[in-house]
Amino acid sequence: MYCSIIGHPLKNPRSIPIWKSYFKKKKLKIKMKGIDVLLKKFDKLILSLKKDKNFFASAVTMPYKKSIFKHADILDDSAKLSKSINLIIKKKNKIKGFNTDVYGAYETVKKIKKDKIIIYGYGGAGSAICNYFSKKYKKSKIIVISSKKRKLKTKNVKLKKKIDSVDLCQTNLFINASPLGSNLKKNYISRTPIDQNELKKMKKNSTIFDIVYKPKKNRLSKLCKKNRIKYFNGLKMNTLQAQKALQILSDNIFNIKG
Repeated sequence: MYCSIIGHPLKNPRSIPIWKSYFKKKKLKIKMKGIDVLLKKFDKLILSLKKDKNFFASAVTMPYKKSIFKHADILDDSAKLSKSINLIIKKKNKIKGFNTDVYGAYETVKKIKKDKIIIYGYGGAGSAICNYFSKKYKKSKIIVISSKKRKLKTKNVKLKKKIDSVDLCQTNLFINASPLGSNLKKNYISRTPIDQNELKKMKKNSTIFDIVYKPKKNRLSKLCKKNRIKYFNGLKMNTLQAQKALQILSDNIFNIKG
């Protein structure tokens, strides 16, 4: 039996050592590997995994968290609400989809005031967090910053192309759901979703949640420190989602054994 993480490009994903360590601790003879697959071969890969008797489960990362949706036969509530999947488990040639990312994000900001939320970026992570939060926090006002046209049907969510000064002055929580500041590409590392002048407009008791965790410290974290704005990166979210994924795996391994 084996598990995997599927994505492109894969750059030393944390899931591999975390899952391997867990299987070793539980004395389970399950292998864990990375599968770096191009978009044109993605559908064929998933169909082959469905038929593979040795395949058990996989983490799903960029850019396939939405592409995998059409292959799922069963959806967990987390996947239904977020409209995105980052974990699949196979049972009797059927795939069940979960989203532990939104669980990690939800738990990370649980104790933070969220009257008004700005989500910068509406890609895989941004759209999943927006979909999930808009249903979990129905009284909160959510502003999504995206340069692309999107159809947002949720009443408490508004789409804007640029960050508005008035929104910044009123927001409690700013979420960077974009890759800006990450090491995924060279031109991302030095960039930030919000600059020095914009940070000054934010309330001192507001919080910036940056889903980027590689590198741990980037330009945004330094700007927040300089302006005394509470900041935390995506490391906690990533750790929590991994723990949740392992819990789900454990429950399903038990069911298989039973």
